[in-house]
Amino acid sequence: MTPRARIERAFARLAERPGYTDRYNQRQLAWLIEERYAEGNSGAYEAPTGLGKSLAVLIPALAYAAEGKRTVIATYTNVLAEQYWRKDLPLALELLDDVWGEAKPTVAFLMGRQRYACLAQLDNEPHTLGEAYRDRATWGIESEFRTLRLAAGREATALWRRLAGPPVCPARLCTHYQDCYYYSARRAAERAGVVITNHAVVLQDAVMRDASEGDQVLLGKFDALIVDEAHDFVAAAQAALEFELNDKSLTTILGLTGRMDQTLAPLANQAGTLPEWNRIYGAFRVDLETARRDLGMIGEEHTGILEIAPADLAEHPSVKGRRAHTVRPLVERLGDHLALSVKAFLDGAQAIVTRWKDDESLRGTAMREAQECLRNYGMFLREYAYGCRGLIAPSGASVSFVGHDGTAPTARLEPVDLAEPLKNLVWTPNPVTIAMSATLAVDGGFDFFKRTTGAEPRSTEVLASPFDYSRQAALYLPPMGAVPDPSEARKRGLEGPYFDAVAHQIADIVAHMGGRTLALFHSRREMEEVYRRIEPREDLPIYMQRGTGVASVGERFKNEERATLFAVRSFWTGFDAPGKTLSCVVLVRVPFEVPVDPPQLARQAWLESKGENPFFSWTLPQAKMMVRQGAGRLIRRDADHGVIAILDPRVRTKRYGEAILENLPPGMTMCEDFLEAMVHAGLE
Repeated sequence: MTPRARIERAFARLAERPGYTDRYNQRQLAWLIEERYAEGNSGAYEAPTGLGKSLAVLIPALAYAAEGKRTVIATYTNVLAEQYWRKDLPLALELLDDVWGEAKPTVAFLMGRQRYACLAQLDNEPHTLGEAYRDRATWGIESEFRTLRLAAGREATALWRRLAGPPVCPARLCTHYQDCYYYSARRAAERAGVVITNHAVVLQDAVMRDASEGDQVLLGKFDALIVDEAHDFVAAAQAALEFELNDKSLTTILGLTGRMDQTLAPLANQAGTLPEWNRIYGAFRVDLETARRDLGMIGEEHTGILEIAPADLAEHPSVKGRRAHTVRPLVERLGDHLALSVKAFLDGAQAIVTRWKDDESLRGTAMREAQECLRNYGMFLREYAYGCRGLIAPSGASVSFVGHDGTAPTARLEPVDLAEPLKNLVWTPNPVTIAMSATLAVDGGFDFFKRTTGAEPRSTEVLASPFDYSRQAALYLPPMGAVPDPSEARKRGLEGPYFDAVAHQIADIVAHMGGRTLALFHSRREMEEVYRRIEPREDLPIYMQRGTGVASVGERFKNEERATLFAVRSFWTGFDAPGKTLSCVVLVRVPFEVPVDPPQLARQAWLESKGENPFFSWTLPQAKMMVRQGAGRLIRRDADHGVIAILDPRVRTKRYGEAILENLPPGMTMCEDFLEAMVHAGLE
């Protein structure tokens, strides 16, 4: 049976299932994906919420897996990755279970190492806890740990911090290696026909593959890459390609070298080279502690840009005024010294281990342990040394700078342009790549996605939403003058009246809705100022997103229909609360990026150097996409009804406002009276 015939068979069986709603666009997406496999090229698709894109992806992937084609499916959020794995993949396999013959593909699920429980860490916990976890855990991932309810609240969070895998581990040297949750998942992912993972793992695999010329990989050799939630791929790449020199990273290096000592010191003692090993190891530890001390001396007054690439951007006014000239020599010395210290440490360790080859007592298992220790930890240390050297020598389009959170400094290197790195790491090496998202297009096209990611899709399509927004939703914009212009309020020192007006609007909305409201803010300060201006009501509780416990506050909101949730960035995208609990989304202001931080200033300078207007080429498209994402939290199912409220008056007073509104779902009635909006949305 051909892949296309398998896909047709799966959708025919899907149509027979009770409660299934046939969606033409779901099949259309599946055929578009099938064409990419058949033609061996790339595509980018906007697949709106409710279309059923997970099955539209999985069915072709499984159909081609039966032909020996390996597919990696990556999401930005772990929540969606787990939905693929736990819910959608079993259904897709069931729909195809009568067409496999002997060709049924294997499937695998892989997250980052620190998303898995470490069996060695479990050994340090009370016996009853360790046994309970081992008996009840299947995958060993964090979400599963929380469902097992071995602890609750803050105790659960503290316990997971102790159980989670370290950034680097002994790997084959660990006695639990064969049973390790993470390495078991890696072994499965290297050979499975379909792998479910996240953007971070795909990028880590790409970086490792590139640095080792294909010798070191996480995902094995695959034939197709499908990137879901592709609107966030740039953010994932930013996190994957940045480098940080701070107390946390130095502490990690100290812990890592301590584990190396645990392996190598006994062998050195046996070979009679312990004094030499102690000298090499001790000198490196002293260097690391000295670096921690010197770095800690950098105060908040010394923050700013160290270096920028291309070099001529250093003369740009937004960059020139933020240079950290005073602290630059210190960071340069730190980076160079750490890089040299790493090299001296690894060279010394390698020289000792090489001499052990002639020692009869250290042949066999002992030598393999020593070599594995150097290989496993050495790769991480070399990458760290490379990052230290790059702090004062950024390449491509990137910036290095010193930041300070009020308690500790960080020297950081961040890429400004991700298009070229992503093109080289992800798109070019993988001819069959499919990027998709519910909000991938801006102004109906994919130019912004292409410019920011370097992708060059052969096929593009914006698929229609399965929802009827003219019947299911309405748009509320407050009457002119009801809310001040936020940017003008800030400039004139009138933020108090602005916060008062926003609080008044939200309080009225919450009262009319009986709770059931998600209010999305652009900044934490704005959220807190508005929150404290609203008089509390026991019958209409308002929960506010704090610095931690994001998942728990989201669950509290979803489980209490009369509740309201105040939230910031992490709830604009990916949060799913179908049903009456979320019947109104309030977008407090258009989330424009204000270039304040060094990477933002560097990007502004870089875009201007290319003759582009940063506002129109970056800031405005990003804001349009974020508004679409925020509004997309509202209608998640066919039965959902609700109001999208945008309180920012600039959508009607500024020239760009109309373009922002045009990126919202079509057909909604626009109202200046909230009760009227509720009627048009089918809420009354």
